Amino acid sequence: MPADEQITAQEHNQPTAAQQQQSAKQARSRQSDDGPEILPCMEHFVTLVRKAKRPGLALLLVERASATSLPEVAALTDAAKGILAVQSRKVMFHAVAKLGADVQQHIERAAERVVLLDDEYGAQAVQSLLDDEDINDAAIMAAPSDRYSRALFLCLLQDFPETGATRDQRFDNAERVQVMHRQWKSENYSSHYLGPKGVVPSIDADVEGVLRGRISALFPQVAPDQIIIEQFTRRDLAHADRCGGKDSDEVTPVLLHTLTATFNGSTAHFRQVANGEVVEHEEPAAMSASFSWEPGTGALGVFCEDREVRRELATIFRDVVLACDGEINDMPMREFDLFGFSTPAMLKRIEQERVAGIEKISILQIKVARPFEQQTTDAANGRDLIQHLSSTMLIGKDRRDTRQIYQVAYDDYGVDDLTCYMLAQVKLVFRMAKQPHRKAHNVAVQITSPNGLNDKSKTEDDRKRVLEQLTRIGVLREF
Repeated sequence: MPADEQITAQEHNQPTAAQQQQSAKQARSRQSDDGPEILPCMEHFVTLVRKAKRPGLALLLVERASATSLPEVAALTDAAKGILAVQSRKVMFHAVAKLGADVQQHIERAAERVVLLDDEYGAQAVQSLLDDEDINDAAIMAAPSDRYSRALFLCLLQDFPETGATRDQRFDNAERVQVMHRQWKSENYSSHYLGPKGVVPSIDADVEGVLRGRISALFPQVAPDQIIIEQFTRRDLAHADRCGGKDSDEVTPVLLHTLTATFNGSTAHFRQVANGEVVEHEEPAAMSASFSWEPGTGALGVFCEDREVRRELATIFRDVVLACDGEINDMPMREFDLFGFSTPAMLKRIEQERVAGIEKISILQIKVARPFEQQTTDAANGRDLIQHLSSTMLIGKDRRDTRQIYQVAYDDYGVDDLTCYMLAQVKLVFRMAKQPHRKAHNVAVQITSPNGLNDKSKTEDDRKRVLEQLTRIGVLREF
């Protein structure tokens, strides 16, 4: 802008051209779709419409739930190249606002379930159940694609199918897999065992009947005919078995079987006011026992609220579902040998021996200890005692520090040889490579000698890569 024009504008207290342009940008950025005002009781549906890159699926949800056609909205969703524009969202919200309260509630409940799958566990659960060999699944995974659209796609197939279409129950299974991934490392929810490798379970009506009987014997208050049994499979990338007459077991072998038994095995306690008095109630409540079985590794996960019965449930699964008499043992003890981290040679090893799917491994912290003995006297008994103690030192670096951890140890701590110490703990960061429908991401891993492992894996795939990598560099040993 010429200097004289800027001076003139300032003298008359007028906004300059640059300021006017900035104001126009701010005005555009303040546009709102008025979702909370138009649909104050449909928070999750508003979120879904704002996030989904396939807005036509949100329209399908509305049309099938209300049994109405909305051609004026369809024209907008068809023209969208991704997330629906602000003004187009307004049109959809106003159309939904005209529907009955019961229909709105039905749509909102479905949208809530979809949105609850938006975390990393849920997104990966949905992704694992989509099959790129199925033409419809492949279409929904093609760009533009996002976790909300993919989850909504499964929701529509299950709860809002086309007329005459078979109900697809993968959406329910995605919710189960999400919960199982969250609970995998918590002893409050799950226990893990090692069974016979290579055994493929077979579930038919007779097996289900025996399974119900065994579970009923374990929970005497539960009638066998009141136990719901559901089974799902996950193939290579967890492909579902729907490949149109093809022998899918030869094309994509099953990597994980999931079986869930649901029954009224617990009690819900609640209070209620009736006739001016507070009345205590105890009612039967549903609980689930879920099993995850990996034929290739023999790993069996049992997910149940009642920790005391998990081993019995594992035995039932072996006897009935696997139909074998192999041992059901606790998962093998893991032992970590951290001595390799005492020299910079480990840097070369983790660079050259990375497993597929891991781009980089960084060492953030090394905790070392120097054991020693201390002689003291027990004042109460007047005895001389030898105490076994250790002093510790934590060598750490900022995540933005470009120096290697061994250079930090030398520069900042004056330590050029860690072999004279006992390595107590190592903290690593694994950089996982970009995968289909998942961005590259970091996984923090903390290893404590001799058998402590705490990693931030959010998917089964991450967990397996971490364990495989630690085994390859000679840090992990299972026995």
